[in-house]
Order: sequence, then C-alpha cells, then structure tokens
Amino acid sequence: MISVVICSAQPARLQAVASNIEATIGVEYELIAVDNSTEGRGICAVYNEGASRARHPFVCFVHEDVEFLSQDWGVRALDHFSHHEGLALIGLAGSRYKAATPSGWHSGDEGDLCINVRHGASRELASAAFAKPADSGSNCCVPVVALDGVWLFVRRSAWAETRFDERLEGFHFYDVDFSLRVAQRSKIAVVFDIELLHFSLGSFAEAWARQALAYAAAAPVALPFSCGTPLNPDRVRRKEEAAVRYWLRLLRRAKLPWALRISWLRATEVLRYPALWRVALKFLLR
Repeated sequence: MISVVICSAQPARLQAVASNIEATIGVEYELIAVDNSTEGRGICAVYNEGASRARHPFVCFVHEDVEFLSQDWGVRALDHFSHHEGLALIGLAGSRYKAATPSGWHSGDEGDLCINVRHGASRELASAAFAKPADSGSNCCVPVVALDGVWLFVRRSAWAETRFDERLEGFHFYDVDFSLRVAQRSKIAVVFDIELLHFSLGSFAEAWARQALAYAAAAPVALPFSCGTPLNPDRVRRKEEAAVRYWLRLLRRAKLPWALRISWLRATEVLRYPALWRVALKFLLR
C-alpha cells in the first residue's frame, strides 16, 4: 500500500528508522532507501529516483533522523485520503499562508501555523512543537498551502504529475516548492493524529538564506498564496510584515555575511515597514 522513500547518508540512522517503520507502520509497505552518502546529490533527484521505483499507490518521503511514535501510522495516513476527497498530499508541519517575501514554509503568522512534531535527541528529551489554528476545531486534517519536508505522504499519481524540481540543488526548499505546486492542483493538509520525533531542528544558515532569496525571486507559483477566500490588501500587508519580522529575528542568530544581510533586507523591502526598522537594524548589526 505504501512505498517509503528515504534519502540516506548515515547507515546507522537508516537501520534504526527502518526497524521503527517496520514496527509501527501497520500496513503493507516497501522501503526504498537511496544511498546518498558518497555522491551527495540534491534531495530532489534522490526523491524522484526513489519514487520512480515505487510499486504502491502512496509514497511516503521521510528523513532518516526520525522515530515514529504512533502505532499504525500508515493506516491513519491512508484513512485521511479515504475521508477527504481531492486530498493529494499530507505532512506534519505546514502553513496556511506562504508569503511573497523571502521565507520558509512558516510565514510568521501563528494563526496560520500547523505543526505536530516532537524534537529532541531521544523520547525522554523530546519537546513537542505543536500549533493548530483555533478555527480548525476538532478537525485532525487541516488544509495548508506549504509543508515541511520531514514527512511528506503523497498519492503516487500526484507525485508523477508534479515531481520534485531537480533544478533545486541541495537540501533546501524542495518541500516548499513541491507542496506549493501540488496545492495548485489539489488539496494538501497537515494531520494531527500521527506523532513523529525528529532528531534535528533544521539549519537556517548561509546556504538556506541564499536559497530563500533565489526561490522568492523566481517562485514557480504566484505568491503570496493562502488557503480559503482571497485576502484583502490590508491583511496581505500585515501577513507580509509578520513574515519579514519573523525571519529577520530568526536569521539574526545565523552568521550571515554582511553582503547577504544587505541583500536580504533589500529583497524584503523592509523600508515599507517602519515598525520593523529597529528589527532590521539589529539584524544588520547582529
């Protein structure tokens, strides 16, 4: 029923997650682990190779530095597709709004944030990252427009129509790009009935910042992009300002070169937001 695709660079981690998947998935599956430890190919190329070998109608792309905490998570994932017509892709973290300004999948507005992932070196040390829009009620499948790539569960037909863009080299923005393009055609969502422990918080350093600027400058979909009814200009401006603020504060901790910080401020058009000038100055001076 499910083809699990992993881009592998560390054999010990692969062995651990393979054992964990076998013990928890709860349905028929195949594991397609693509060894990327020596070639260091971009994750888009690796994921497309893995999915092209898939035999089942659903493909799960997952990092190898994870542990599934939910029993029968494969059953739960498949149930969402049975109960939600038109659903093509689900994840465990995402946003209902993707800003036009340079940003990751999270655009800074907590009201748009959907996340159900634990982070830590072990179960005992894990902390929960949880956010669910108040207006989603008891629904455990919340529509979004952009997803984080730690766990992506997609109809194989939707992958075949969209595929990961191999022009995106490296390991950044493959998830944002893929989910945005799937969302142009079909429904995507974050689900809240599958628990996952992720041993990494991700990296937002120089390579990520450069990719963010490049992606924002040439995104293949019209941005901003949001769920539901179109937003009026005032609300879009507030959301864009929130995104600029969020990423300036987050990237301030990164040791970005001076020229890159200047480029970031220009790309965000921070001068349009007087309330953020002090934040921008702190970002510039670190």
